[in-house]
Amino acid sequence: MPDDEHGPLPLLDGALSASFHREEVVVPPDPPRVLDGAEWPGGLIVVERGVIEVTAPDGATARFGPGSVLAFARTGAAAIRGCDGEAAVLVVVTRWWPVQRVTDVP
Repeated sequence: MPDDEHGPLPLLDGALSASFHREEVVVPPDPPRVLDGAEWPGGLIVVERGVIEVTAPDGATARFGPGSVLAFARTGAAAIRGCDGEAAVLVVVTRWWPVQRVTDVP
């Protein structure tokens, strides 16, 4: 977990508002995890541990280490995997939109 002189990021450890949902996702090194843009809609992804490699549809790759903040929705990223033979741990924070009832107005 990345720490600086101010302590851990509240996004990773602290309490979130009830309108947000936090989930830990383990990304193994193989096979690469194919990304579905709807998988994390509007989600903010923080690399908590390890390094991930993100592959674009054209085959280009980029690596991101602990503390990196990403968003995969609508990016065109094709796949992710843990690097160097190790799994990575991501913290995914998404906005939770409660279902609102629509009532008929007389």
